[in-house]
Amino acid sequence: MFKKILVPVDIDYPKTAAAVYQKAAALAQMSNAEIRLLSVMPDFGMPIVASFITEEVRKEALKRCETSLRAFIKDTCDPSVSYTIRTGKNWEQILKAADRWGADLIVVYHNRQREVNEVFSRSCAQRVTDHASCSVLRLRNIEA
Repeated sequence: MFKKILVPVDIDYPKTAAAVYQKAAALAQMSNAEIRLLSVMPDFGMPIVASFITEEVRKEALKRCETSLRAFIKDTCDPSVSYTIRTGKNWEQILKAADRWGADLIVVYHNRQREVNEVFSRSCAQRVTDHASCSVLRLRNIEA
């Protein structure tokens, strides 16, 4: 079935991230698949914003993200779970990470409560679904 499952998580929402991970773990258990968590930090690409963000601040943000993700894995996940952290647009980084790792499934969460934002730009989950080179499972209505 699946051998490599990429699970993007937002560690700012640990209950939802845990629920998404648990669903992915159940799938992984069926076929002895590997799971890799992915956390995407926003970049500060706009020149007006980037000019105020020092390299030290960027490194500190990355360090905090990694610390939070490691704690999440320790508290929630199987010890065999690997992780990666990327910086940039969430959906683009999810696709790049999936391709680079050779994922054959991406498990994403789609929050239907943010429909107002989708009027102006499609959701991350929708963009991943549209552009992924592997299968995508979009989870909704997760009790977190």
